[in-house]
Amino acid sequence: MPKYAYTARDQAGAVQNGWVDAKMTEEVVSILQRRGLLVTSVKEAGAAAKQAPVKPMASRRLHGRVTTEDQVLLCQQLSALVDAGIPLLRSLRVINAQVESRTMLMALEEVTRDVEGGRTFRDALAKHPRVFSNMWLNLVETGEASGHLGQSLRQLAQHFQSANHLQNEVKTALTYPAFLIVMAIGVMIVFIYVVIPKFTGMFEAMNMTLPPLTQALVNISYFARKYWVVLLLGGAGGIWVIRRYFATEAGHWLLDRVVLKLPGLKNLFINVQIAEFFRGMTTLIESGVPLLSGLEIMCNSATNRVYGQGIALIKEYVKEGKTMAQPMEECGLFSPMAIQMVQVGEEIGELGKMMARVAQYYEERVEVFIARMSKLFEPVAIVVMGGLVLIIVLSVFLPIFKMSSGGGSL
Repeated sequence: MPKYAYTARDQAGAVQNGWVDAKMTEEVVSILQRRGLLVTSVKEAGAAAKQAPVKPMASRRLHGRVTTEDQVLLCQQLSALVDAGIPLLRSLRVINAQVESRTMLMALEEVTRDVEGGRTFRDALAKHPRVFSNMWLNLVETGEASGHLGQSLRQLAQHFQSANHLQNEVKTALTYPAFLIVMAIGVMIVFIYVVIPKFTGMFEAMNMTLPPLTQALVNISYFARKYWVVLLLGGAGGIWVIRRYFATEAGHWLLDRVVLKLPGLKNLFINVQIAEFFRGMTTLIESGVPLLSGLEIMCNSATNRVYGQGIALIKEYVKEGKTMAQPMEECGLFSPMAIQMVQVGEEIGELGKMMARVAQYYEERVEVFIARMSKLFEPVAIVVMGGLVLIIVLSVFLPIFKMSSGGGSL
């Protein structure tokens, strides 16, 4: 019967190495799991461990950043492998062959080496905070401690899926207005640089006194054509300055405050923030993460600093032994319904379930808001585009009407 060398950790986290006689790798894993050990590596004596063939990085089409889809796929694949009884180290090697993000692949390769060297999975992930958030670390730590790493990874995948769904909903809501704005700007550029100059020459040849609307557009066209370099550089410089400012702490705070007060859109962004908070807290609580640690994680991972500040206030109250409902009401960022649900959950000891219901409710509200806004925006867009066309037509035809009525001077 073959011998297998193993590396594992007991429930206290201490590394254990040894040998087991078994028919196959899966049997070794079962034996060690019955002993209460978390298997990190299994290798057959005298033979190289079987590894999934990994394509060289240069021959794979990889994108640079780490998307939410990358996080979801990693959690789903890794949880499936771990649940199937495949050792963590071997699972990581399999995953490395399929990752589509260059940044994530480089991090996972180092994680694999660290786990092989005896580090816990959580500690190996902690070396890459740009890829693996505190949510990752706490759920993995809980999963390793309880021996249910696969379950923790599935919960993490569900969390990322919910977050990705919300992000896509917001992008969908903003794409149509952005497209129409770009179209309107494009129409104005064509009109100013192409249409107006042709009619200007005709009107000048007739020595006409132009109506105020036409004259204003002629002046704008003249200025834009003469100083186009200045306008181009000024526009590019302005965009660069604005982006640099919003990348600063003060700029980020200003932007986060503004989006929560935008007429017509503030409810969307508020609902998204509430849904993100309650969905994240649901995942953490149901995974066994302590409430205070969960609040700390959500405070640091909040996508809006205003809500991050509010969550920090809730955390301080909970640290003093108080309930969540009171600071949620004081910070003024949560609806009465959400506060009442949290209060009931704390009273009956079902906080996780109540938070899950609040998260689902606000996710549905986001979807309904976007559906309504899409229907409402269509007639508004038609009116706006029609207004632009009307201005263009009037500016061109008013001089002609004036000339035909005998009002022009020749």
